[in-house]
Amino acid sequence: MTQGEYADASWANEQKSKRWQYWNALHAVRSEYKEAVGDNVGMTGPTLPHWVEQKYGIKMGLDGQGNYTQDYEVVNPKRFMLFQIKYFK
Repeated sequence: MTQGEYADASWANEQKSKRWQYWNALHAVRSEYKEAVGDNVGMTGPTLPHWVEQKYGIKMGLDGQGNYTQDYEVVNPKRFMLFQIKYFK
């Protein structure tokens, strides 16, 4: 391997680690969402992506079929910082 290949592998590993950190944080925030919304999940309450955007300032990525993707957009940096402190481990 050349030095460039090591740099590419390092970058890929870092991206993979960040992606898993995000997925684990979403998994952890689901319990808080269910407690906050209660029995209104999927009926009159907000959906998880809308709730996360309002509470933590993250616009979750969705594909054309409504599945979550690894992409997200920070719409409120202060709230996102709270999300990171609370859930990124």
